[in-house]
Amino acid sequence: MTAHIFFMLLIMAFAVILLRLFPFLLFSGGRKIPSWMEYLGETVTAAAIAMLVVYSFYGNLEFSSDGWARFLPGTAAGALTVLLQYFIRNPLLSIVAGTFLYMFLIR
Repeated sequence: MTAHIFFMLLIMAFAVILLRLFPFLLFSGGRKIPSWMEYLGETVTAAAIAMLVVYSFYGNLEFSSDGWARFLPGTAAGALTVLLQYFIRNPLLSIVAGTFLYMFLIR
């Protein structure tokens, strides 16, 4: 590993640590988190997941002869993931089972 790559990794690691530590430093000592920031904390996660779902399914929608062949495995795997999460409430199991079903169906 060259010195250039080492220092790049060192700077990136330092930046990530600072960015992760910043909120704890900013709101330490009993400072109250602003209401707009609490609102973002509650809504951004669900919005990001919704965008990922839409993006994932949109990538499988192609108006070609094999469009359904790509759309159906993703839909089945997504439905399995949602159902398992709804009934069992184990995110790891839901994600692994949905991924396994998708990989099984496309092969």
